[in-house]
Amino acid sequence: MESETLLTSLLGPVLYATPHLLLSTIGLVLCLMRRRTLGAASIYACAGFALFILGSLFGLGAHVWLIWMSQNGEATSSLTLVMSVFSGVATVLHAIAMGLVIAAILIRRPAQTA
Repeated sequence: MESETLLTSLLGPVLYATPHLLLSTIGLVLCLMRRRTLGAASIYACAGFALFILGSLFGLGAHVWLIWMSQNGEATSSLTLVMSVFSGVATVLHAIAMGLVIAAILIRRPAQTA
């Protein structure tokens, strides 16, 4: 498979994942910058945004793998099974991340200064 064909095929998934990755990265940076004022909520939010980034990269990696294997003539049934596993893991990561971000919102209290 030519690299130009692979890059052209990946343009759609990359453009689809870019806004989510960008917003999650901005959220992570903001939480890291304000960790002293946010207190314990910063830890939960940072973990949540990091899991959002990881889940998006995992999903993007799944698209790369799917396109690569389909271009190499892999059987459709095995591709479907493996993509289901990839999608399940990405969904679990995003669900945990959302729970952590919601927990950060609910427990948000300024850090106590001594």
